[in-house]
Amino acid sequence: MSSITPLGLMHRVLADTEFNGFTIRKGTLVVGNLYSAHYNPDKWSQPELFRVERFLSENGEKIKNPPEFIPFHVGRRQCLGEGFAMDSLFLFITSIFQNFKISPQDKHHKLDLEPFPGILRLPKPFSVNISSRF
Repeated sequence: MSSITPLGLMHRVLADTEFNGFTIRKGTLVVGNLYSAHYNPDKWSQPELFRVERFLSENGEKIKNPPEFIPFHVGRRQCLGEGFAMDSLFLFITSIFQNFKISPQDKHHKLDLEPFPGILRLPKPFSVNISSRF
């Protein structure tokens, strides 16, 4: 739903580099803007909405990873723990939804999805009801 870390880690350019007509000098610090990739309306229709079908094959049976989705950054400095994190999140979230029913605490209250501003995009506090499925 959100780019939790909207900016990647800082990197230092190792050699003078030409990029999109600009010269980036050796030693310059650069930061990847993951937020702009995840909320680019040229790549995502309605980027502010979570739509699970973006991550499913046409028949809905397989997970696909669009190249514009880069929560673990890209290139040689991509997070080494991506596979472990994705597997752990899948197991954790799946077990929660298999065992519990989650619903809004107040069905008439509109959830404020705008995150707190800052280096990390953290959600504002919210309340839900969690009950056992068994």
